[in-house]
Amino acid sequence: MSATRRVVQSDRLRDQIYQLLREDLHGGAIPAGSRLVELDLAERYGVSRTPVREALFQLAREGLVVRTDRGYSLMTDTPKDFLQRMEVRLLLDPPLAEHAAKYGSDEQIEALASAYEKMKKAEASSKYSAFVSAAHEFRTLLLDMSHNTALTRVCAVLEDQFLLVRNEHYKDEGNRAISVHRDGLLLDAIRSRDVKGAGRAAKDYVEMLIKTHAQAPERAPRKPSAKATSAKRT
Repeated sequence: MSATRRVVQSDRLRDQIYQLLREDLHGGAIPAGSRLVELDLAERYGVSRTPVREALFQLAREGLVVRTDRGYSLMTDTPKDFLQRMEVRLLLDPPLAEHAAKYGSDEQIEALASAYEKMKKAEASSKYSAFVSAAHEFRTLLLDMSHNTALTRVCAVLEDQFLLVRNEHYKDEGNRAISVHRDGLLLDAIRSRDVKGAGRAAKDYVEMLIKTHAQAPERAPRKPSAKATSAKRT
């Protein structure tokens, strides 16, 4: 029998650019409404335009960016869009929190607590980028703790689509403080293995966001920037 041939695999360039773009979106380095120009992104990441074009196409398929006559841009939500997304979160977040309290391992709970401490520290020092990164880590860990594949996948899709709006939401210091308070209540319930309490904490937070934004005056959606984003990765 001939010796087994082993293939050493490495990430394709497109996949690497795709991951870098997602990280920049998660970290709030690229504002909502920004135009994404292939040439500028190619220069930013030190690659040709082809892998950038392929990565943008993949992000468009996932709903993270939208294709326009002039290329691609990041999504912007109207107040109505935001409320519709929150209505779906009202259905998903309570069972997600309950699953995390019931099935999350002790190690996962400690990791969640660590992410929360990063949020508190960033909020106290008014560091927006650090707060956004920690908040995303907290949310990602919460999804993993559900140990329900179907629930995690559905929540992850909504999380991606809600990401840019949430990053804009966190630019307000008051909103960051509210998030720290509410996520603290959720963490306390999860640590105590209080399943119903965790679900209630998640439900109360989403209902508060819906009520707050429903009372806000209707604003016209912001048009995409005419210039390509030149934000640096943080």
